[in-house]
Amino acid sequence: MDTPRELEWYLRDHFFKQAGKGRPQLARSAIAGEMVSVYLRYRDYDPQELGRLISPVIDNLVSNRVLLQDEDAITTSSALFRMQCATCYYVSYLVDAEARACQRCAGTNLHEFPKKK
Repeated sequence: MDTPRELEWYLRDHFFKQAGKGRPQLARSAIAGEMVSVYLRYRDYDPQELGRLISPVIDNLVSNRVLLQDEDAITTSSALFRMQCATCYYVSYLVDAEARACQRCAGTNLHEFPKKK
């Protein structure tokens, strides 16, 4: 079973990828089903169970102003950008309002994650 931190990483990753496809707004009720179909890690999960696990993670991100919620519609508070820690190489997805720190080791030596060529 994933920890809330792992779920948060995958949720941020999902928002980042969907925004890159021109979908900046997601329906909260559909996120778990989308993640089950997109991520191999969640293929064996029941979408309702994953939705139950993701719900407190979404609530936390809304309370920290990373995500904005209007009824069932959820968007990021600003564009997510992908940064990689120079210390532990962890990839963090951050919005403008967040501190520029690694979400794993809290290191501040981050650089832009290389784009696909």
